[in-house]
Amino acid sequence: MDQTIIGSTVAGLGSTVLGHPLDTIKTHLQTNPSFHGPLHVVQTVKLGVFRGMIPPLINAVVMNTVMFSVFDQVQCNVNNPFAAGILSGFATAMISTPTDYVKIQAQLSSPSHGVPKPSSMCSLMNFSLRRLYRGHTANLAREGMFTMVYLGIYHWVLPSSYGSEGTEGEQRRVSRNLLSVAVISSITGAFAWVVSYPFDSVKTMIQSGRSWQQVNAALQKYGWGLLYKGCATSTGRAMLVTSSRMVVYEWTLNVMMKQSSDSL
Repeated sequence: MDQTIIGSTVAGLGSTVLGHPLDTIKTHLQTNPSFHGPLHVVQTVKLGVFRGMIPPLINAVVMNTVMFSVFDQVQCNVNNPFAAGILSGFATAMISTPTDYVKIQAQLSSPSHGVPKPSSMCSLMNFSLRRLYRGHTANLAREGMFTMVYLGIYHWVLPSSYGSEGTEGEQRRVSRNLLSVAVISSITGAFAWVVSYPFDSVKTMIQSGRSWQQVNAALQKYGWGLLYKGCATSTGRAMLVTSSRMVVYEWTLNVMMKQSSDSL
């Protein structure tokens, strides 16, 4: 369990630093129809693409620990990576809903969005519990769907690809080739993101301040394609984040396991 916590912490920090600017671009594209594309967002907000990074950094440490720990525990009991994936997704949603809300408020804190710029992290966190969990239903669907596909397919493919060397668990993890891990996790991450993206769009619109009625009105005005606006950019981000997360996670576990075996 200690190795899982350390590995997920390092993986979460690394993947967040790499993926946050692209996540900010995605948020602007989802909430402001006047933006024409990713370059338009970058030209407009400039270094603002790094705004709101502190909440997701904190979130990454906790959420990755919960995601990997819950997945491992459920998988050991039911031996079904898809069931383990959806349950770990529901668990992470309890954390990601409030932190995503704070992050989105920070990302959109500009006059063009009508959101006052927070003067400090204290003002960012000065929200009621009900407000912090705004959009939680959509986020439950997003996290459950994403993690079920991402970790479910990843753990379904890898055992058949690597065979069974040694005992279940640590020895098999050591045998995983990092290049294969990167390829498989980027593919499963991209597929999982495309499947769950409509739920993410709804969650983002709700957390940016729109009501369900306003979301429905926007869909009627711009069409259902609005739910996939910015998907190409954020799918690239998803591939970067999911592959870097899993590579760093597996590499960290391998290093700790090697050190542990060398000390025996």
